[in-house]
Amino acid sequence: MPTVVQDRYAEVKARFQQLFEAQHIQLNGQASHPYHQFRKEAMKRLENLDFPTRRDEEWKYTSVNRVLQPEYQLETAVEVSAAQLKPFLIEEMDAIRLVFINGAFREELSDIGKMPPGLTVMGLANALADGRYQEVVQRQLDSLMENQNDPFMVLNAAFARHGLFIHVEKNTVVEKPVYLIHLAAPGDAPTYSSYLNIAVAEQSSEVSFVEGLFELPGAEGTYFNNLVNRFRLKANAHIHHYRLQQEGREGFLISNADVEQDGDSTFSSYAVDLGGRLVRNNLVTTLNNQGTGTNFYGVYFAKGEQHIDNHTFIDHAQPHCVSNELYKGILTDKAHGVFNGKVLVRRDAQKTNAFQQNSSLVLSDKAQMDSKPQLEIFADDVRCSHGATIGQLDETAVFYLRSRGLSDDQARAMLQQAFLEEVIEFMKLEPVKGFAEELILAKFRQD
Repeated sequence: MPTVVQDRYAEVKARFQQLFEAQHIQLNGQASHPYHQFRKEAMKRLENLDFPTRRDEEWKYTSVNRVLQPEYQLETAVEVSAAQLKPFLIEEMDAIRLVFINGAFREELSDIGKMPPGLTVMGLANALADGRYQEVVQRQLDSLMENQNDPFMVLNAAFARHGLFIHVEKNTVVEKPVYLIHLAAPGDAPTYSSYLNIAVAEQSSEVSFVEGLFELPGAEGTYFNNLVNRFRLKANAHIHHYRLQQEGREGFLISNADVEQDGDSTFSSYAVDLGGRLVRNNLVTTLNNQGTGTNFYGVYFAKGEQHIDNHTFIDHAQPHCVSNELYKGILTDKAHGVFNGKVLVRRDAQKTNAFQQNSSLVLSDKAQMDSKPQLEIFADDVRCSHGATIGQLDETAVFYLRSRGLSDDQARAMLQQAFLEEVIEFMKLEPVKGFAEELILAKFRQD
């Protein structure tokens, strides 16, 4: 590796080390807590890791230089009123709401209320001190760091002061979704924030999580959100995860979601990516037993010089499992989109049924889309398909709509909305579906 790259990364790691030490001093007597010891060990691990470059196959189309250049500060306290939060609340959705501003939990803006029976939501540090959950949380934290060579995952672990543990008891169906609002309120100095969530759904349970990543209206500035979600589904458990992302124009987001599923469980991911200067999403699931189902649905819409990169990996480790994956996006101006989806069918995973499709509309000569759907199959009794399409709007359809009285802009907007709506229709929660559609319409109106 060239010396200039090594030197640059050494400087970046030194800056993060200084940030960590400044934060660690503020812990006072809590520094000996097991959770903070875990974070300290994560920071030490960063010393032996290098950030990826475009020479790495998994980062071939995405450079992280822009993310690493700013000299970040830790989250700062910002006054945010209930009125300012209102645009991000989802009407007609009765939810357990947890609000984070610049990475810090804000109880006064949250609406936790009385937890439904069978649902526990608590800080990771508190969960590590709770005899009911200590073992399972420690196991998840250990596995997070075991053989971990992703520097962004390590950074997340080191700085996630307000990590969450979410537990759903056996045979529990949680009617209320858990709504996590991550609100960025950047100031004059670039801000770095980490979010770490661990969710465990016990046997025959069901729960929905909604995550919203937004920027406070009127705020402008550079910030970097580093998000990690770990989902563990026991036998016959069901998790629906919605991620609605509308970061600011100077916002960077790196999101990692890691899923493990036991037999007859179902995990469904619904992702909407509309904002951010550079966004990288890594979504990985392992199907560990028979009868497991996995659904990945994604929408992305990039304008200006936005860069949105989706990497997915579905590991069919056992037979008689099903996966469906559909990502659709629109790129215009000088935007750059990336889709790299891999489905692995192992030797013993007979009777696998796997579908993967990525479709994109590229509406500008300067916009770019790199799509790489992949199938790696070692079993012989399977039904698997994958594909990718990159094209423009059907001018015949535009002409037809104009002949019915629509303007050219109206006709094109209608066709683009219909193109994305195929994915949005898979959302199970109607209020979230309606909110997602409003966000997409606002994106069409955006300059």
